[in-house]
Amino acid sequence: MRLELITPTTGRVVKEVVLKGAVKLSDVVDAVFNELGVKMRYSDLEPYYLVVINGKQLEEGVRWDIIYLDDDDYVVIIPFASGG
Repeated sequence: MRLELITPTTGRVVKEVVLKGAVKLSDVVDAVFNELGVKMRYSDLEPYYLVVINGKQLEEGVRWDIIYLDDDDYVVIIPFASGG
């Protein structure tokens, strides 16, 4: 699967992640943070970030620990736009 993640701490990160079976979105994000040496967890982002999986946006409030991914998925995680 491919994960694109943009945070103020990490900047833009694009990772190819090989999954063995269905894996939770929360576990994938935590593993990427761990690999990058970033002291963050998925729960730090969950309320403030937009998730798009294969071109479809997750509804606001959907928990990341109930979304399962497989090797064919393309995930983009970006901050919600701030008003102005």
